[in-house]
Amino acid sequence: MGTGLPQRYINYIFYERRALLERLVKGEQISYEKMMLEFTRTTPIIVTCGPAGLSGSVKMVGFVPREEHLEELVRRAEEYTYAKTSGRMLRDVSRVLLEEFYREDMIDFRKLGGLEMAFNHTWRNIKATGKATLVFYTPPNTSFEVRCKVEIHEDDTDLYKRYLNAMHDIFHKPRSGRSSYPAYVFIVEEIYDQSNTREGFGKKIYP
Repeated sequence: MGTGLPQRYINYIFYERRALLERLVKGEQISYEKMMLEFTRTTPIIVTCGPAGLSGSVKMVGFVPREEHLEELVRRAEEYTYAKTSGRMLRDVSRVLLEEFYREDMIDFRKLGGLEMAFNHTWRNIKATGKATLVFYTPPNTSFEVRCKVEIHEDDTDLYKRYLNAMHDIFHKPRSGRSSYPAYVFIVEEIYDQSNTREGFGKKIYP
């Protein structure tokens, strides 16, 4: 992939997440407890500090396309989310994500994206500092601390904003038709393995 990011982080953030989608597409039965455990890979605590004080907020994050693929994937995401009316069951959505968007050759693993819906502590701090730390934890042992520079994308024509809102609406399409939340792009600067393992306990693994 040429990102320089550690493989164990990529396995955690992408391949194991993709494996869950593959199981859903195959129609495998997954317990509620297992499903919730797997979702921890998508919902880090966003730690910030600034005018709103020291803050930690759980938010969902997803993958961001490489810039050369962004416009095309925005078109595909908006077409599927807003134009098509069939194939919206979880199994169908999982298949679309696998085939169209969870593609290693199109994802920029140095970035993660999310939306701002609360406009409270996290919003105020990131607006002021452009910094955040993402803390992932999947029980019982696995944890990564990802320190990031953060971009905010607010313009309705912005491709990152359009993409991340469309990906959100695949699962949570609003009654108004489509979401238009400001988007965060978290640019990975440092990664620490905080897992309760021999390789963890705060060991810096990137860069």
